[in-house]
Amino acid sequence: MGKVYGIHEIVVHPGIDEASFVRFFNHEWIPFYENSDWKLTLLKGDRGQRAGQYMVMYEVASREARDRDAPVPNQPSDEDKRWIVEHKELADDLAKKWASFSPTDLATHLEYTDYLVLE
Repeated sequence: MGKVYGIHEIVVHPGIDEASFVRFFNHEWIPFYENSDWKLTLLKGDRGQRAGQYMVMYEVASREARDRDAPVPNQPSDEDKRWIVEHKELADDLAKKWASFSPTDLATHLEYTDYLVLE
């Protein structure tokens, strides 16, 4: 089975410092996915209906990897739940920083679509 692309629309708080948001996302959020089958990219609309708005694109190696790591839509896997408990201080710090930029909860985010690559 081919790759999966998840398109997750996010909202940011008015007046955020975009450079700080991008720096946080690229240097603090993404590193937690470095040793996984997931690649994240932060995007900002340039033209069209969502111009000026943000989204996160997840590229997952396969449908099986997506289903293993996210077995149920909008719920973290048991492994992710364990990691959050084991690294509570770090997880809380990341969640707090994310919330300073966006009210969107990526763990339980409802505004998304996963796309399967057709081969």
